[in-house]
Amino acid sequence: MRVELAWVDALLSRWGRWSIRCESGALGFASSCILGGGGHDGDGYDSSAPLGVVDDDMEAVDGAVRKLPKVLQLTIMEVYKFGHGKSDRALAASLGLHVDTMRKYVCDAHRKIAVDIAIPCAHNPAHSANRGSCLEKKQPATA
Repeated sequence: MRVELAWVDALLSRWGRWSIRCESGALGFASSCILGGGGHDGDGYDSSAPLGVVDDDMEAVDGAVRKLPKVLQLTIMEVYKFGHGKSDRALAASLGLHVDTMRKYVCDAHRKIAVDIAIPCAHNPAHSANRGSCLEKKQPATA
């Protein structure tokens, strides 16, 4: 799928995995070493977020998704939580939408999420180191 804001697409992809883990009762991201060679704190193995991601960022994305109009929210959930590996046509069919309509909804949601995430940063640049770098990367993707 062609996306307009690649940094929002990347955040939503991470958010989808994060959200599924939260809903399933798992906490955080998967261990950095599945064979037990990762950091050990005595009570278990540390779970670390993927490079460049912090829980505050995922919570901000989650909040932005929850603020979307219901049709955009459902589209984003289908695409980023349940749609990995599905074609645009299959995603649109599961939503009961035409492919072009689904793509428009994704672009509309990307724009709304970008604004929602950017506003806290404008008032509090120290809010997240990641969001500052993301805001600088607002260039259209050529995917």
